[in-house]
Amino acid sequence: MTAIDWSTAELPSVVERLANGLTVIVHAEPKSPIAAVYVGYRAGSRDEPASKAGLAHLCEHLMFSGTQRNPGSYFAPFEQAGASSMNAFVREDYSAYFATVPAATLDFAMMMEADRMANIAEALDDDRIERQRDVVVNELRQREGQPYGCSARILAELAHPSGHPYAHPPNGLVADLGNISADDVRVWFESRHTPAMATLIVAGDVEPERVIAQAERHFGSLAHNLAAPRVVFAAATGLPLASRRQIELPVQHDRLCIAWNGPGCASVEYPALEAACEILAGAKSSRLCHRIVQAERLASDVTVELRPRELGVLIVLSVIARVGVPLTAIEGLVRSEIDRLFRQGPEPHELEIARLRLFGRVVRGFERVGGPNSKSDTLGMAAILCGSPDAHRSRLSTMSAMKPDAVAAASQWLTGASAVLEMHPLTEGNGG
Repeated sequence: MTAIDWSTAELPSVVERLANGLTVIVHAEPKSPIAAVYVGYRAGSRDEPASKAGLAHLCEHLMFSGTQRNPGSYFAPFEQAGASSMNAFVREDYSAYFATVPAATLDFAMMMEADRMANIAEALDDDRIERQRDVVVNELRQREGQPYGCSARILAELAHPSGHPYAHPPNGLVADLGNISADDVRVWFESRHTPAMATLIVAGDVEPERVIAQAERHFGSLAHNLAAPRVVFAAATGLPLASRRQIELPVQHDRLCIAWNGPGCASVEYPALEAACEILAGAKSSRLCHRIVQAERLASDVTVELRPRELGVLIVLSVIARVGVPLTAIEGLVRSEIDRLFRQGPEPHELEIARLRLFGRVVRGFERVGGPNSKSDTLGMAAILCGSPDAHRSRLSTMSAMKPDAVAAASQWLTGASAVLEMHPLTEGNGG
């Protein structure tokens, strides 16, 4: 098998911290005359006050509603400037806003980001907040109305003790959105959307020194507010979270979800856990897919997701059962395969294949400088969740040198207490 050149996935960057606390990261990529502008704020769902789940999501929507200097939709001027993509997301630990623009309009994009960082709060009125609250409520209801759409919310509850900041989904709860006042919104922006809480990343056909000078010009005069304090919580790892729930939904097939809390994404164990999950369920040739889907035909699909978080990754394994197959039988086989990986470790060729797939996933994302899983997004996650953009290089180094015994040790995270959600089709008489 051809050796992987891991250096091709590195993201060398220049880092500068402005006097007001803004961290600026620049990655030069001259392949195409475009640039990605990414602003991440340490303002995630974990920071929301009690009974106000959805505040971060509501504020994400409001960030696109315009300021007094640039009124109206925030999308329109970017479209006129030739932006090829523009969006935002909220995670448990942070929120991020990103756009990909022609390199010639980078100065415009940075000016717009500085404007809404400084001035969005004063431009808000009750009517604007109410309109966006309705939009967020509709989004959440549509998500819950999808087949198995409630699983993320229920697994967040099951996998964390009550009161933990990860015990509700990042996009919020419909029941809590009505508790959010205009003052809550303004306090959120004024305390968390500040230079000291933000990381600006520019990736693309740029000169680092010039970008830093532009950042100083647009952001340097913004107020140097102290970073908003975060409530201290225990890491999600090792929590006594063994729990189980059965629900009925208007779906056609039984579905099993098992969730575990693992190490934070800054942990040296995280890459090995990625490899363990890839070996178990990352592709059609993985152990669980081969055994449960192909050999024994108990299920039609098996997937695994790792959600990187500061206080501990969330691993969710999902299996859609074939008609008539009990979920208990599937769960038993899943746990036996996990135990086998923990006790025996992977075969060397399995690890190499998993390593190659993980590398391929990274470099496919790196075909873009902006957007989810892109170069700027990867640097943002490394800087915000792990403390430095160099964390990405450390992850690659660990992955390249990984041995089978490290994967076996990391799979121990999947042998402990778990949250189990069984979703069944509605039984006769429960359709209404």
